[in-house]
Amino acid sequence: WTLEVKGRLFHSGLPHLAINSLELAMEASKEIQRRFYEDFPAHPQEEKYNFATPSTMKPTQVECSKGATNQIPAWTKLRGDVRLTPFYNALEVVEKIE
Repeated sequence: WTLEVKGRLFHSGLPHLAINSLELAMEASKEIQRRFYEDFPAHPQEEKYNFATPSTMKPTQVECSKGATNQIPAWTKLRGDVRLTPFYNALEVVEKIE
């Protein structure tokens, strides 16, 4: 999955004039994951079939606009991975995430 967030580049000494795309991306990712785990919790069959882990949704890569360390990034892109046990429908996951 990919999440692209646009913000407003500005000097970090004046954060009230910026929109921090990195902070927005982190908050959005947290909420998306919360919803995923609420909609696709550990399934009772996973224990029966000795699954090591339930379905997961994890951010794995982050990229943001290049600039100086004292600049709030104008854009951020998160990429991640979904691992779904066979007890859930993959199309349902896609619909929920989109």
